[in-house]
Amino acid sequence: MDYQVPSVALAARVLKLLSRHKYRQSTLTEIAERLGVNKTTCLRVLRTLEREDFVSYDPQSRRYSLGPYLIPLGARAADLNDVYAHALAELHQVAAETAMTAVLVKRLRDDRVIYIGSAEPPGDGVRIAVSVGQQFPVYGAAFGRCFLAYDDESTWRRVLREGLKVYTPNSAIDEEAYVGQLKQVREQGYAVSHGELWPGISAVAVPVFNQQNKVDLVLSCLTMTSVVQEADIERAVKALKASAAKVSAWSGYQGRA
Repeated sequence: MDYQVPSVALAARVLKLLSRHKYRQSTLTEIAERLGVNKTTCLRVLRTLEREDFVSYDPQSRRYSLGPYLIPLGARAADLNDVYAHALAELHQVAAETAMTAVLVKRLRDDRVIYIGSAEPPGDGVRIAVSVGQQFPVYGAAFGRCFLAYDDESTWRRVLREGLKVYTPNSAIDEEAYVGQLKQVREQGYAVSHGELWPGISAVAVPVFNQQNKVDLVLSCLTMTSVVQEADIERAVKALKASAAKVSAWSGYQGRA
């Protein structure tokens, strides 16, 4: 039986909301309305989280934000996850080699993915603003396709039945063409997208496999569509594949059967 403790579930939703860049400083009313709960219940949860330093409250602006205890908590979680630590180290290597912003993406559930790490390139490399904790639909852009491509085709059809949301004029909307893109990702081992989630932002992505031969993470590079050249994409694919192979090996991956 999938039972939830309502107050704990609401606390988790509050923390997730405040982790998003758009809502990083929010009032009680904004939080309650966004989560669809009454303000009295929401206030009780916020005050409990504040006492435990999971959220902070500014009495002048009357806004809540993530609290200081989450900093060591997150660092401890990263320390305990060797694969994650290795992946973050590889992000910096990729950013340096490609002169692009590198990101680490994790799948939350079948239909959502989330940024869990980023690294900016040194020098004059292209820097794209990334909000760790930001979520996206699994079908969106190159990094989403790297997850979905290795699912079975029944999952593809289910996601497609729910509809492909249009974010920009370049967003994928043709279902059969999209299935063709997923098959291509399987064949070539990487994905490329141009302005599908945000206008003017291109992405190159490569999957990271775990011990169960499942895509556990995705490494991706972000750059400006207006400046990217084919040679840049080729360089990014090479760097990402090399780093993804290392992280996959650390995860216990031994190659697809």
